[in-house]
Amino acid sequence: MNAPSRPTSGVRRVVAGIAAAVVAALAFAPAPAMATMDPSNPVVHGAPFVGSTLTLEIDPASYRGCGAAAGPDYGIYWTRDGVRAEDHWAWWTYTLDESDRGKTIAAHVVASQNGCEPLEVSSEETAPISASNRANGFTGRGAFEMLARRTDGTLMMYPRVNNAWESARTVGPGWNGFGTVVSPGDFNGDGANDILAKDSAGNLFLYSGTGNGGFLAGRQVGSGWNAFNSIVSPGDFNGDGTNDLLARDAGGLLYLYPGNGNGGWLTRSVVGSGWNVVNKIITPGDFNGDHNVDILARDAAGALRLYKGNGAGGWAGMTVVGQGWGGMATIGGAGDIDGNGNVDVYAVDGSGQLLAYYGDGDGGWNGAGAIGWGWGGFNAVF
Repeated sequence: MNAPSRPTSGVRRVVAGIAAAVVAALAFAPAPAMATMDPSNPVVHGAPFVGSTLTLEIDPASYRGCGAAAGPDYGIYWTRDGVRAEDHWAWWTYTLDESDRGKTIAAHVVASQNGCEPLEVSSEETAPISASNRANGFTGRGAFEMLARRTDGTLMMYPRVNNAWESARTVGPGWNGFGTVVSPGDFNGDGANDILAKDSAGNLFLYSGTGNGGFLAGRQVGSGWNAFNSIVSPGDFNGDGTNDLLARDAGGLLYLYPGNGNGGWLTRSVVGSGWNVVNKIITPGDFNGDHNVDILARDAAGALRLYKGNGAGGWAGMTVVGQGWGGMATIGGAGDIDGNGNVDVYAVDGSGQLLAYYGDGDGGWNGAGAIGWGWGGFNAVF
């Protein structure tokens, strides 16, 4: 999956004179591997939000300089809003942090001179970097991690790194007082992912994450949320760089509650009607690879629908992407389970198996498999 991008100015710069150097090299020595006159621009992969890691893809042979190709005959650097990121020296990866938020990132490959003029090409710039997404987990490692509430009210964390579970951690007791618990990602702008929880009176509480798997004491950030029978956290649904909530009322209206990036809210708006035709709303992130946040929803017949987001708080069409989902007790999205760069979906079936459904990055699937057992004993998984 490529990072959302926009064209840069001057993405290709070939300095006059390289042709003369090539001729000289051919005349006096066997030709080394040389840079082509028109190599492909590098491509940056990764999601543009705090905590994720961008990776660079190039064809090294096409960036050879004019030397003996003992290699590497090129250098790589990154820019932030067009200015060289002097605090970032890694060539192939760029881990985004709060200093990058709101800025655009690009990678640049420069052929070494070695006696001839250089060739430089650049990737497209990413979209402006937004707040940390739920997919980054809760321990600051940018990994797929799950939260699950036991029947006694204890909230547990299940970290998963390199496609394997780590030992479960206890977050804390007393979470049975909440009818709804979700993770919006980073809701208060401190770079760590948080929890939002609704109590029986309709009050909404924010539990700020510490970034290392812990959470601070809750504080109230809303009231009157009992008007909604479904509350989900899509990430940044309207493209303003902060994480949001979607809430469905009894009449089937779907509301967008934009986060203000500081633990509060901007003005809500209606973004849909007729949403009572679905009995489960799932928030996987960008499911179809168009760089906008999408929604999955299961209808009464067990069909799974993809509602494509347009990146500005609206929609770009709906398609059915699966059948037979009616038997799942729980369905949700928590990021990239298998670490291949595409967002995935998890589900708990009637026997308590935790299943992974692997997205193909283009609005479809790339297989499924069991990744856990005994998950039927939880009354909330998110």
